Amino acid sequence: MRYILLALACITFSYVKAQEEQEVVAEEAAINGDVIIPAGQTSIPDSAYYKNTEMTSLTIPASVETIGNNVVDHCFKLVYITVDAENPHFKSVGGVVYSKDGKTLILCPPGKTGEFVIPAQSTTIAPYAFRTCKKITSIVLPEGITEIPDGAFMGCWGLEKINLPQGLKRIGKHAFDGTIVQKMNMPTTMEYIDDEAFINTSLVEVNLRVTQPFALGENVFSEIHVTRLNVPSAGLQNFKKDPKWGKFGRITPTHSYWTVKLP
Repeated sequence: MRYILLALACITFSYVKAQEEQEVVAEEAAINGDVIIPAGQTSIPDSAYYKNTEMTSLTIPASVETIGNNVVDHCFKLVYITVDAENPHFKSVGGVVYSKDGKTLILCPPGKTGEFVIPAQSTTIAPYAFRTCKKITSIVLPEGITEIPDGAFMGCWGLEKINLPQGLKRIGKHAFDGTIVQKMNMPTTMEYIDDEAFINTSLVEVNLRVTQPFALGENVFSEIHVTRLNVPSAGLQNFKKDPKWGKFGRITPTHSYWTVKLP
């Protein structure tokens, strides 16, 4: 019994210590522009610095092993994130956090502006990686991206242009929620778009080059009654009869004069 109580006491102490470390980080971030996470901290929890309006840079030590979702959500002055070179799990390139091998883009600071080009070697984007990057106007995705995950560009209120490369198969929930993209060209490799992926957007035209409808989640597009869907003539009736695609207010052939040139 004594050993059990001792073990419970150790667990409680470790939990309290971890909580205190997070509180120190949060308090430090609230008053300083440059935030340095203490050495020894192993994780950054979800929403750790949510709405910290004064933070301008963040330094991640070598000890951090996991980074949660929405860590810097609404931190609009944050322009640069640095990762200790000795960290075996993550690295920083241009102020953006990637996995150590560079294959996954983990976290982009919301203070980034203009066009952002994702490196060719990065074929995976972490969920909510660009959330509330409201000053980014254009995203260039590399070949090899097969999925745009949940919330990837959610709250990117200035995002008006993005390419969807051939090979892309899936777009996650709320992936473009809140963007101002007006026209979207879908690659022929698309298989599924999840719930509310394009909700609260400025989308007015969706262009497809396939004759058979692919799967949609629920309420994928906002204002679907005013958004134009352009599909090849051979597939026109297939889309009109589809229970979800058929809800578009206007479904027209892709050779119509108003359609943008497809890649």
